[in-house]
Amino acid sequence: MAADIQPRLCKLSKKEGESFGFYLRIEKNIEGHLIRSVLTGGPADTVGLRDGDRVIRVNTVFVDGEEHQKVVDLIKKSGNCVTLLVLDDTTYTHAKKQGINLSQVNTPNPTPIQPVVNGVSGKTPRPKLCYLVKQASSFGFSLKTVEGVPGLFMTEITPAGAAFNAGVEPNDRIIELNGENVENASHQQLMKASGNNIMLLLIDETSDKYFKSKMIKIVASMASVKGLPLQPRIAQLTKGPQGYGFYLRVEQERQGHLIKEIDQNSPAEKSGLLDGDLLIAVNGDVVDHLDHESLVDKIKKCGNQVTFLVVDSTTNELYKQAGISPICYWKEVYELDQPVEVEESQGNQRSTESPQHGPRMCHLTKGPEGYGFILNAIKGVQGQFIKQVIKGSTAEEASLQVNDILIEVNGINVETDTHEELIEKIKTSGDKLSLLVIRKEEYDHYKETNTPTSANGSRVPTSEPVTPPENIEEESTPEEPETQEPVADSPILARREQAKSSAEGDTDDDTQL
Repeated sequence: MAADIQPRLCKLSKKEGESFGFYLRIEKNIEGHLIRSVLTGGPADTVGLRDGDRVIRVNTVFVDGEEHQKVVDLIKKSGNCVTLLVLDDTTYTHAKKQGINLSQVNTPNPTPIQPVVNGVSGKTPRPKLCYLVKQASSFGFSLKTVEGVPGLFMTEITPAGAAFNAGVEPNDRIIELNGENVENASHQQLMKASGNNIMLLLIDETSDKYFKSKMIKIVASMASVKGLPLQPRIAQLTKGPQGYGFYLRVEQERQGHLIKEIDQNSPAEKSGLLDGDLLIAVNGDVVDHLDHESLVDKIKKCGNQVTFLVVDSTTNELYKQAGISPICYWKEVYELDQPVEVEESQGNQRSTESPQHGPRMCHLTKGPEGYGFILNAIKGVQGQFIKQVIKGSTAEEASLQVNDILIEVNGINVETDTHEELIEKIKTSGDKLSLLVIRKEEYDHYKETNTPTSANGSRVPTSEPVTPPENIEEESTPEEPETQEPVADSPILARREQAKSSAEGDTDDDTQL
């Protein structure tokens, strides 16, 4: 069957005036358009074309059985870039003997093919981030303009060059350079801004059409980060008899919360933490806005287990160059793989067979410890979502769920609000709160289909003003009584405490965990 055949898709790119590095032949007593004399190190060799391969499609055109010259002309008219769908000799010969219709091989589904970006497929198209380091004084690409279309486009991708290796493809449009939008920049301006390494935000033609049709502005936080050469690290720690075995420190000469003085064979060392790591998030919550004491308290409240997102200084600089937060890695790599357990009242349980249930209105009354939920916002990522719902709280009673996306507060749409704007709306309310929320997967579906996300497709009226917890900043949570944990005696801790007490002044915050 055609569905059982696995062809190879080979995208070739060459410089002007050069060849693709292979011969296309028709040979006596051998069926098909044959790949022959593949030049070692040439474009064809680089993308994996092999002697004896048969070409069944040129770009999207099925060519098996066509005249040789027609196939040659199709390749020539493709210019400096061509995509070939090929089968190896054994597969092709077997398919012919079985009478399989090769035109059905790799035939697109009636539904749109989901774009693959940096090796990641998704429900909607995504731009891609490509990090390039010069090779032999060149990034391995040229730029072109398209008549009637604004922007600069990639062309003449050098095989095995910096751009090729980073995932750049012909006709990709440049959105950002080193975190700055350059959609209206000239060729000269772009080249002046380039150094020995560059970070490009690119969009392919199909995805570009999608975003333009939806009138969505393309930004770096939409892109997959899996293709970047350096990545943050996720460390899962379980507390030992002497704590986690590291110091959390704030230093004057470096921004952020640093992991320091890791004990040998401690939970911190076993988790892969390294001295000097920058702590980005605790259990998925970004912590760069917290002061030292607040962060220490947050970690203590996690109990005996905690998960950190950390970066070394080099990786941190790479993400800064891209203009995104390392939390994007957590959201793409970690959160999508984690099951979310939500307890619901019997009357509010929903079937998993039909996920599209639409927005839900949750009415909350402020309790002694607030509403009982944590609202999270991520720098550089649009939208506010429920990070945690406290058991027994008014939020749980109102059926608020973890990962609910917040659409409206008291009848006012907040989808595009910043975290600060949303908090201001909540602070100007009374003791009751009406939230229109929707599950994340449903929200994505509504956005893809342009379905209104307000209740019944319209704004939801609210009869009375309402109010949130008093002290919501980057997150809101009810206050809990804290207990100071005893610290086990050890020579290491004694030495550290002595060093701290003898240090000049109190300029750095330093806490053992």
